[in-house]
Amino acid sequence: MGYLDDLILEKREQMKRENYTTLEEGMYLDGKIVYFDRRELLGAFSIMLPDSWKQMPIEYARIKYPSEFRPKVILTTADLSVNLGFTAFSKEVHCDDIEKLAERTRSVIHRSYPNYILYACETLPEIKGCWFSFRSHAMDSDLYNMMLIVPVGKKVVQGSFNCPYKDYLNWKKAVLEIWKSIKEAKGA
Repeated sequence: MGYLDDLILEKREQMKRENYTTLEEGMYLDGKIVYFDRRELLGAFSIMLPDSWKQMPIEYARIKYPSEFRPKVILTTADLSVNLGFTAFSKEVHCDDIEKLAERTRSVIHRSYPNYILYACETLPEIKGCWFSFRSHAMDSDLYNMMLIVPVGKKVVQGSFNCPYKDYLNWKKAVLEIWKSIKEAKGA
């Protein structure tokens, strides 16, 4: 009887994964349905974000991101294990420069941390952005990281994402959809 129960539970999980695949209807991530709402950030852009995520407390941000160059806004899950960060730079950038800027950012990370595994830059044509990912090392496990560079109005937004490496397949598609939802703020 236990085997049948396991099959039923797996079928229910599969149905949730199939039925909750959009930001508008919710996405099935980490064993639960995550709902999204549009928020304005940094007075520069709006974006669809998980409605349960909160700003990371500064005392935790200083530990997790010890550099003073940490993202200006860091949103996180309740257990602080999955994070999205954003910084908006006041600088006009032509869209054809975004790929070069992303590649330079990738090169800086590679030079600073040669033991990280970095993946190639890719474009997000929906928002004229460019992103790349890399695997980094933490004290107790590896992390999956994604970096985004995107022009938004007269600013350049740098986005970052990280989660435990073992969970990245669950999050990668969702993060790309979140990033595709970036729009210039109404008074920016």
